[in-house]
Amino acid sequence: MTTKGKESEKRDVMFKDQLVTASDLDNFKADMLDAIRKMIISDQGLPAKKWIKSSEVRKMLDISPGKLHMLRASRKLAFMRLGGVIYYDREDIIKMFESNKTPAAKNSINR
Repeated sequence: MTTKGKESEKRDVMFKDQLVTASDLDNFKADMLDAIRKMIISDQGLPAKKWIKSSEVRKMLDISPGKLHMLRASRKLAFMRLGGVIYYDREDIIKMFESNKTPAAKNSINR
């Protein structure tokens, strides 16, 4: 962080007897709109879908069709088949990751 950034950070501290000016509100509005624009751009303007197709899951997880089939066959990942298309619940994918997460080792020092 630059010296200028540290100085502006000190000025950003609000005290109980300090007033908020129209200029402060305009700056806040501009900052919020920039943050929203960045979120929209990063999500390509689309809300996250609940149900996603096999090709999207493979792309998301960077796995082969065989690996995805193995996850289905071993019942590690729930799915739903409609016609010839297989769909996966995005939350089930997240749960699968959480259930397979290895906990970090505690800070062990040899004594």
